[in-house]
Amino acid sequence: MMWGMRRLTACVVTAVGLLVPTSPVSAQESGGVAVDANVTYRTVDGEQLTADVYVPAGDGEDRPAVLVVHGGGWQKGDRGNFAREGTQLAEAGFVAVSVNYRLAPEHTYPAAVEDVQAAVKWLRKKPQREAYGIDPDHIGALGGSAGGHLVGMLGTLGDGSLEKGPRVAAVVSWSGPMDLTSVAELVDAGTPPSNGAIPTFLGCTPGDCPAERAEEASPFTHADESDPPMLLVNSDAELVPLTLVQPLVDALDAAGVENELLVLPGSRHSRQFSADVMDDTIAFFHDHLVKVDGGD
Repeated sequence: MMWGMRRLTACVVTAVGLLVPTSPVSAQESGGVAVDANVTYRTVDGEQLTADVYVPAGDGEDRPAVLVVHGGGWQKGDRGNFAREGTQLAEAGFVAVSVNYRLAPEHTYPAAVEDVQAAVKWLRKKPQREAYGIDPDHIGALGGSAGGHLVGMLGTLGDGSLEKGPRVAAVVSWSGPMDLTSVAELVDAGTPPSNGAIPTFLGCTPGDCPAERAEEASPFTHADESDPPMLLVNSDAELVPLTLVQPLVDALDAAGVENELLVLPGSRHSRQFSADVMDDTIAFFHDHLVKVDGGD
């Protein structure tokens, strides 16, 4: 088990563009990983929401799956941002499914949350199970930045079995803000925050940002004992301050849910530290999603 907070002190700085989309890799470029690109998983009001599915090489069934959710302040970004990580997950034996979702300001909360929940339910349906060899009882979620928040919502919304509906069995968040209430309070008081992404996502305007909306959109307010294990990764001086992450750690601790907060030095954000934490991420999913000797 992995509990508490860990600080990583030796890191290799990598130059990774946070929001620059990359094209899905081909099977030849990914060491045998097959990529089923631009698959529609949901249509909302005529808008098609699409996914890229990274499938491990060879025939297989009952494979664990990981939903991958991009960042971009809930306003931009694309499923292709996580092409490299999708390939790495597939090389490690997971079916990785990187998704687009509806973006603010045209689509404010809860649109993006509803979309990623729909994506998990889509993965559990028979056509996807058969096409990609997915084990519907072992689905996890990885997200970065705004995507980290969205997978945090996947992990904490609802209760009961982690093998049904939109629930997931393990969550990894890179730089995901888990408490939106403090920023909402500033906006409601008419004080512009340093980063306008959160009020835009919430659909708030200066002087009008209801506390109830921010609470409902914050993963920490939904935590309970039925939630899955979570790995939260953050730098100690980055875009998303640790003060927006710690409330979820505290809530998970109070509920008795296994969790770890991995704190990196410096200011790197989300995919900027991917190279340093991908091994931890894959190991975490392996611990919580991969069957051992035919069991859970």
